[in-house]
Amino acid sequence: MKKRHKLWRDLGSPKRAGRARPAKAAPPTVVCFVGLVVAGAAVWLGHEANGATGEYLTRPRGTVTFHKDIAPIVFSHCATCHRPGQSAPFSLLNFADTRKHAREIAEVTAQRFMPPWPPEPGYGEFADERKLSVEEIGLIQQWAAEGAVEGSSAESPAPPKWTAGWHLGKPDLVAEIPQPYTLAAEGKDVYRNFVIPVSLTTGRYVKGVEVQPGNPRVVHHAFVKLDRTRQSRPLEGKDGRPGFAGMQAPNGVQMPDGHFLTWQPGKVPSMENERLAWRWEPNADIVLQLHLRPSGRPEMIQPSVGFYFTDLTPTNAPFKIDLTSLAIDIPPGATDYAVEDHFVLPVDVEVLAVLPHAHYLAREMQGFATLPDGSKKWLLLIRNWDFNWQGDYRYTHPISLPKGTKVSMRYTYDNSTNNLRNPLNPPQRVRYGANSTDEMAELWIQVLTHSPQDLARLAKDYSNKVLKVMADYNEHLLRLDPADANSHVGLGSILLGLGKTLEALDHLRKAVEIQPDNAQAHYYLGLALRVQKKLPEAAEEFGQALRVDPTDYKSHGNLGLVFLQQGNLARAESHFRSALRINPDDEISRESLVDLLKIKAQLERKNGAP
Repeated sequence: MKKRHKLWRDLGSPKRAGRARPAKAAPPTVVCFVGLVVAGAAVWLGHEANGATGEYLTRPRGTVTFHKDIAPIVFSHCATCHRPGQSAPFSLLNFADTRKHAREIAEVTAQRFMPPWPPEPGYGEFADERKLSVEEIGLIQQWAAEGAVEGSSAESPAPPKWTAGWHLGKPDLVAEIPQPYTLAAEGKDVYRNFVIPVSLTTGRYVKGVEVQPGNPRVVHHAFVKLDRTRQSRPLEGKDGRPGFAGMQAPNGVQMPDGHFLTWQPGKVPSMENERLAWRWEPNADIVLQLHLRPSGRPEMIQPSVGFYFTDLTPTNAPFKIDLTSLAIDIPPGATDYAVEDHFVLPVDVEVLAVLPHAHYLAREMQGFATLPDGSKKWLLLIRNWDFNWQGDYRYTHPISLPKGTKVSMRYTYDNSTNNLRNPLNPPQRVRYGANSTDEMAELWIQVLTHSPQDLARLAKDYSNKVLKVMADYNEHLLRLDPADANSHVGLGSILLGLGKTLEALDHLRKAVEIQPDNAQAHYYLGLALRVQKKLPEAAEEFGQALRVDPTDYKSHGNLGLVFLQQGNLARAESHFRSALRINPDDEISRESLVDLLKIKAQLERKNGAP
């Protein structure tokens, strides 16, 4: 096992020299497949792995052959990725190719690293599980140990065939990034967002989404998000290359409410139940976020997304609950650092799917529900989290949870040298953050309520939870650094939303004092002053925000409202029009401008203007 660990570290884990990935990072399948080579393969007998118990009964020696026994397994479970043009580094579509990798296949399937399926069996029943039975693993072990016999080709099943083009058929709309992006041959992982303008003039309901990654050799995963405000457009290509960098997009850029729109290697797209279709608002842009991993040579990427529409109005709306911890602060050397989060359901729900997320230090992930009677129901267990294999998991049958159930997550982390995936050597203090060398703890839970009234109640209670989490996080950051202007802005904006205006003003004024060129600090300070009806002071702060960021349409809109309240119609109209030039979908400015023009028309008629 020491040999396996060394190869894992060298081929697939981040180098421990303070950067996020090795200079020539292998594709994800290389990490799990080639990185686990061992000399020889033991026959699988009565072994227990990942909770799967049972015994493989050894066949008479020499009777296990590729064509009769192994080809059906490889074609069904491996060839989806292990074929030309897909994410795996080599093909497994015939005897010769499979025999070359017999030892590796025996090892990684015995350890259940392949097929990649992180959830522990027996802790939630999921659809489309990628895992082998004890019988299948045993056959592979015996075949490899006995020299990988070919057998008669007459006993082989037909090689698998895949749908050319789109798996779900011709899409109703295809969104492709306008220009290809070239990924450098070497370096760290790249997180890149690509803005795809789409000219939908009327809203549509979407029942299916299929991602074609463009180059699955280097695309680790993809998230499909909507930008209803078009605030991503100014960021597109700003650094001279297609897209914009980072794991964070502007506020408001998100997946459709209640839905997971993701792609990972091996994921098979499927149509959504039409009763759960989501609405694509007119003129909303697509933002495609990709996690890219250098392959050792320059790679060109031009992904596209296919959308499938339905004319049926959805009858149900799913909702996403995020259990998280933003106050992660892992000391160097810690081997069992834990974070938790909980949420008590205010209504009955059906749990449809889960999506866990963390970075390199996470080891075990628990998601579970404690019912009102005290009994426990598992939602998810991952004993050995691997950042390289992420995904969302849909239950075979929805899990019913009654009102009063507490849903919980508990994640543990290893920030020691024992963790061979640790990207930092020597280990360093790691806090919450978006970079892969930071850490996260997220368990997204997709649920369905029984009525619109229940959905509204759930959304209200969950919103209060989110505000508390964000307030606690900003308070935590301010304890670490009282001069953190952005945390003062974050806490001030939350307090303002909770109606605690005086407390909000205190934090926002501190933010402006610490960082006079912080546009958000001026913007929220302007809002707080507007609430207090201190209109001249509010106008001054919105003006300062625009001095720092002339594209801040919200400050233009608020200046318009201030001048409208003051009776200065000309200046109000000017700012409303400026807001709409920046963001044509700014409904508040549009409605305010319509009202203003009505007032002007009335005044002109009253004054006898022609």
